[in-house]
Amino acid sequence: MKANSTALTGCPFCGTGCALNVECTENGYKVKGDKTNSSTQGDLCFKPVQMAKALDIHRLTSPLYRSDKTKPFQEISWDEAITILAQNISDLPRNALYFYLSGQLLTEESYLFTKLIKGYLRINNVDANSRLCMATAVVAHKMAFGSDGPVGNYADIDDADAIIISGSNPAWAHPVIFRRILARKKAHPDTKIIVIDPIYTETAQKSDLWIGLSSGSDTTLYNALLAELYRRSACDTVFIDRATEGFEQTLNPAIEIPFAESIASCGLSLNDAKALVELFASQKKILGLWCQGLNQAVDGVMRNLGFINLFLATGRVNAQKGLPLSLTGQPNAMGGREVGYLSNALPGYRDVRNSDDRETCEKHWNLPENTISPTPGITITDAIDAILADEIRFLWVACTNPLLTLPDMKKTERAFNNSELFLVVQDCVLSETASLANLVLPTFSWGEKEGSMTNSERFIKRVRVFKPLPISAKSDSEIVCEVAKRLGFNGFEYPNTKAIYDEYKVLTESRLCDQSTQEYESLSYQWGDKRLYADERFATPTHKAQFHPIISSAPQLNENEFILLTGRTKKQWHTMTRTGNVAELLKDEEAAYLLINESDAKEKGLKEGDIAVIYNELGSLELPIRFGTLAPKHLFAPFGYPQTPINTLVPVLNDPFSSQSALKSAQVTVKPKPINRR
Repeated sequence: MKANSTALTGCPFCGTGCALNVECTENGYKVKGDKTNSSTQGDLCFKPVQMAKALDIHRLTSPLYRSDKTKPFQEISWDEAITILAQNISDLPRNALYFYLSGQLLTEESYLFTKLIKGYLRINNVDANSRLCMATAVVAHKMAFGSDGPVGNYADIDDADAIIISGSNPAWAHPVIFRRILARKKAHPDTKIIVIDPIYTETAQKSDLWIGLSSGSDTTLYNALLAELYRRSACDTVFIDRATEGFEQTLNPAIEIPFAESIASCGLSLNDAKALVELFASQKKILGLWCQGLNQAVDGVMRNLGFINLFLATGRVNAQKGLPLSLTGQPNAMGGREVGYLSNALPGYRDVRNSDDRETCEKHWNLPENTISPTPGITITDAIDAILADEIRFLWVACTNPLLTLPDMKKTERAFNNSELFLVVQDCVLSETASLANLVLPTFSWGEKEGSMTNSERFIKRVRVFKPLPISAKSDSEIVCEVAKRLGFNGFEYPNTKAIYDEYKVLTESRLCDQSTQEYESLSYQWGDKRLYADERFATPTHKAQFHPIISSAPQLNENEFILLTGRTKKQWHTMTRTGNVAELLKDEEAAYLLINESDAKEKGLKEGDIAVIYNELGSLELPIRFGTLAPKHLFAPFGYPQTPINTLVPVLNDPFSSQSALKSAQVTVKPKPINRR
């Protein structure tokens, strides 16, 4: 872009999906909110504003290669890099290949990966870091409504009588959404904000009621509320009979335990629980928001469905009485889900197990019948096991840093260091994962590539170039296409990104995520309209929404154990590969910490500022103590700090339905750091 020009684009951080207006001047870039965008209405947080200062820091400049991971990297040409990459793919059996993608890829990039892997390589051995954040919400939406896709939209905040936030801290993780919530509260003080979370977060501090439940008791709480609503004849039986199935089977296990007993087991007061019952029993419009506190759990799908059950039971899937709205973690996890980049999916919310879905994609990609495998691929945590067993011998990681984000970091590190594994990392910086690779491919970053992204409310916006392109890097799309052509595949000749989008959008026609009528150049569109299922015709085989019985499974702690919760900080993003280079974003967040109740700390002989050792059978870490307010026997530590990688202590425990890892319920012991008396 030339000086004194502007570009409309999107934020590369959370799933709120803020639209940006970037002014290019002789002195750099000035980032503002795009007020013409109907989704985020010109608002934005401080991360994209500050990020423009660090766009070129620590950028990779050339492909790096080493055949032996114990030797130093050597710079090589792109032709050599593509040749090496294609040769490694060709030399191995297809089932020895694995791909790991990212919710930070643009839709067109994820689509090309899906086409190459599932269509041309004929394997489903691909997953994405959405497995770590949104896979559970995907499965819950499909089980309850028949398809993935958040039901509501941000405008539902603006006339809600009550907003229930369960397992999320949007004041930190989705600040623009939270400011919209506070604006509703300011304009209409009677609006109730209720937060269900083991931590008294910044979001909880600004709420009307904090429900500080014990971690893992979410399902018990939801079952108790459902049963009590039924006892009070407060369920919407007309809606239930007309538009749903499975209510009786869901109610039966929920009603077995007395209400007071259930609430006590959650560590809650009866009065707080009754306030929730009275709210759901009213005719008020309730918006339910949730994120990783419900998703990143061994019973995450049950937590999601338990929350959704309350809205179905009270007829809240509409603009009048309210609805549930899942918040998305990454900027384009929704777009990735739409193009089918998880191990069982295909573009347009299709599934590899469905023969009609496979046939549609095969025809669209000009592939022979039965090309696409009907068997879902293994998920990323299973792939780590397969690498250690020498079954997966090639891993291509695109735009993510799994060494720090996957559970059991030491196990992941052993896998990536396996001499039998050829590790390819495609990124704009030398991340911790890239430092263990055989081949590193430098890619374009934010401001250097174009395409589209979909946010938490299903709103699609264009991402545009606003800075000069680095001479030696390539776009993610260009890399995929060059490798595909080097492998001898046709169908990867695209004159521009518009051509990729135009090919992809055809596969959305008549699907829930239909965007087939949209024009790429002017793309600014919310698929599914303001709210899904406005006609109460759901995407299930019977067109009725589905209740599901909820199984409660709270963790059992030993006497000296604590539950370790993890999450983002307010200013940093994921593993800090970009935001960690910005002084303004590092302020007060230079290092990780351990949040603990003062009473719990005193019991362990710890004072604020002391260094605590937290440990379990996987390892130990040392973190400075901060006092906070949490449910008893709970701790919080931020993830993503390379010096103290908290996932060192998180075991590989996955939800049985979604295979999403339980990143928020590790069990650890705490003690003061021993004093060195030398």
